[in-house]
Amino acid sequence: MIILACYGLMCILKYGSILNVPRNFLCNISSTLKELFSCSLCLGFWCGVIVAVIDALYYNSKFNIFLPFISSGVCLFLDCTLRSIQTVEMFLDKKLEEYK
Repeated sequence: MIILACYGLMCILKYGSILNVPRNFLCNISSTLKELFSCSLCLGFWCGVIVAVIDALYYNSKFNIFLPFISSGVCLFLDCTLRSIQTVEMFLDKKLEEYK
């Protein structure tokens, strides 16, 4: 469940329309942040760090050193998989429109 929280946070930070203005501002002032927000692997890692710290502070548990790495891999996998599905869907929609 905590991995899904990392993925959700990554999606909100990377794709959330409500964060367009602050994200664009940060990307314009720093090329490193622009690169971070364009990479699911990198952003997933830092989301894992944030969630692990919140989990350690809020639940008084030990800091899970593996969570950022697992989060990074899962975020990359899910983002690529869902983007591929969306690309196929758009291609099929375009082909369907051609036949109408």
